Amino acid sequence: MNKLRDFIYDKSDIVVALLIISIAGLIVFSRIEAILSYPETFAASIKPPVVSAPAVYVGDKDTTSSAAIEDDVVEMLAIYINYGESLQSVAEKFVSVDLFSTSEEFLSVIEDAGVQTQVKTGNFIIPANATDEEVIDIITRPGL
Repeated sequence: MNKLRDFIYDKSDIVVALLIISIAGLIVFSRIEAILSYPETFAASIKPPVVSAPAVYVGDKDTTSSAAIEDDVVEMLAIYINYGESLQSVAEKFVSVDLFSTSEEFLSVIEDAGVQTQVKTGNFIIPANATDEEVIDIITRPGL
């Protein structure tokens, strides 16, 4: 009798674990079609996004064509300034996107503004037609 009791005590946790795994396997096996068809069901329930065209006004007072709307679009440039990056390498980035003609010009504008130590790190979105002062304001502005 003691041997049977010892066997049950020693092996009961393994038997319970195998029983749980077997039950879970049966549930998954019986529902495998529903489980595999879920992505299709989910995709069918999502509505496609609504895309609208820009407004074009037609009338006597305001006649705006799509060409006039495209003229108002300003190209945006993205500049990423790394932590610890020198002002010289930052200046070269601005020269490479044609916001400044030379790196010396950028450095002199920074020096004239007195913000050599206030340049922030991160990704900056700058309009292509921004003035020198606007560029300096954007890259020294605290926070987002």
